[in-house]
Amino acid sequence: MYHFIVNIHGGSGKAFLKWNKIRAFLKTKKVEFKVHVPQRVGHAMQIAKEVSALSEDDIKIVVVGGDGTINEVLNGITDFSRVKLGVIPTGSGNDFARGVKLPRHNQKKALDIILKSKGDKKIDLGRSTVLSTGDSRIFGISSGFGLDAIVGTGLNEAKIKKILNWMHLGALGYAVLTVQTLFTMKTYSVSLKFDDNEPMSFNKLIFLAAMNFKAEGGGVPMSPKAKGDDGELSICLAAGVPKILTFFKFPFLCLGLHSHSKGFYLRNCKTLVIESDSKSVLHTDGELVGNVDKVKFEVLPQKLAMLV
Repeated sequence: MYHFIVNIHGGSGKAFLKWNKIRAFLKTKKVEFKVHVPQRVGHAMQIAKEVSALSEDDIKIVVVGGDGTINEVLNGITDFSRVKLGVIPTGSGNDFARGVKLPRHNQKKALDIILKSKGDKKIDLGRSTVLSTGDSRIFGISSGFGLDAIVGTGLNEAKIKKILNWMHLGALGYAVLTVQTLFTMKTYSVSLKFDDNEPMSFNKLIFLAAMNFKAEGGGVPMSPKAKGDDGELSICLAAGVPKILTFFKFPFLCLGLHSHSKGFYLRNCKTLVIESDSKSVLHTDGELVGNVDKVKFEVLPQKLAMLV
């Protein structure tokens, strides 16, 4: 039995039409499936919680939606040892599908891969914990503090997103909003503790991204060497340089050529604790967590079995 969690409202209005084609294909293949349609924000999480608690021995959940719906489902799964996850991307960024190398613009091909998969491929997940409250959130793609979080969460409400998505230029929306936000935001003084090492201080922090996969924001390669199954998070941050210099370096970031550029710092770790002199936005997979000043990022190795 396949449990399809279908966000029919995603993809700037195209998801419903795509789902109709997927459903027709399932019927021709005579696949046994059940459909669950989220009705509100947070509902996909509740559905995933209920499905993952079923008594079935082999629970297969297939998300038909974008990165936000996938994030809700990941945070709803109660027993990862009994669940295999498939993804048919119908969103705008589709960075999770990009990370697991599923077709992003061919739903029929993605479904065919899922139906043929044994689910023996496992990937890492990440977890962000707000240390002042103990609240935590799982992520599949990335979690971030500062500029990338402000942009990632704000992009969902930006009018330009729908226009550019329709033109298949979703990554351009991320770039436009990033430049706009860069010159209006404040920067931060932070202490970073990687694993069990001594804390490191960074001034004028613009952003910090804890990456599970290489790219976020519709394909921006924040950590070009990140791997979703290596048991580590890949950290990318920008700090210590004037905003105007960061602006001129932004094209290098979009091309994945920033690794050795002044102002950028990249390294891998299993855990990272960030303490900031003031609060900023925290996101997981582009979904708003809140305004925080102390967060722990950690990897959950080989946590999720994928239908790929």
